[in-house]
Amino acid sequence: MQYEEVESLCRTTYKETGAFYNSIASVSGNLGFKILYSPPAVKPPILFIGFQPGGGEEDCAREVRAGAHDTWPRACEYATKDWKLAVWLRRMFGGTFLARCVGVNAIFIRAANVDTYKKSVPAHVRNDIAKFCLPRVKSLIDAIERERIVAIGFDTLGLFTEGVPSLCNAKGRTLTKTGQIDSRRAIAAMHLSGAHIANEDRLAIRDQILNG
Repeated sequence: MQYEEVESLCRTTYKETGAFYNSIASVSGNLGFKILYSPPAVKPPILFIGFQPGGGEEDCAREVRAGAHDTWPRACEYATKDWKLAVWLRRMFGGTFLARCVGVNAIFIRAANVDTYKKSVPAHVRNDIAKFCLPRVKSLIDAIERERIVAIGFDTLGLFTEGVPSLCNAKGRTLTKTGQIDSRRAIAAMHLSGAHIANEDRLAIRDQILNG
């Protein structure tokens, strides 16, 4: 697919999401939405998929001021921002590499964290949100013709498929799982913003992503 087609798909997704969000905002916390963490691209080195945007009211307000409801960032935020996940990804992959990657949320609607989302948003609303978001993420996956799909956190992969452990450390801790998203192979890494991941485990995860 040509870049212009991918860009058009993304613009349509933002427009549709804006209308959808207006219909569920009051029952999902009024915390806004975020779709992409980077400009769209064709065949990026990695397509990172996160569960959903985190944070609260201040994060929502800041993102809305930055135009997150209207379009994607000008540069890949994994390569530029100072939040924990971005910092750890740069330590693992380097900013230059990440600048060419694409990042997207599986669930576009913001919540403080996954546990809060599950506890505070009614199940039927979460089901509606998933039915809206996940097919659009799959369409983006097909459009950008990614080289590698990396789900950030096992819960993220679980939105699409049941993963199978593919890398464990010496203590038997599962570091990565593999599965398929819309018939395409995907690797899920344990959530990389966690502080309790040994450096050697992070390096093993990186190598599994790049070479697995």
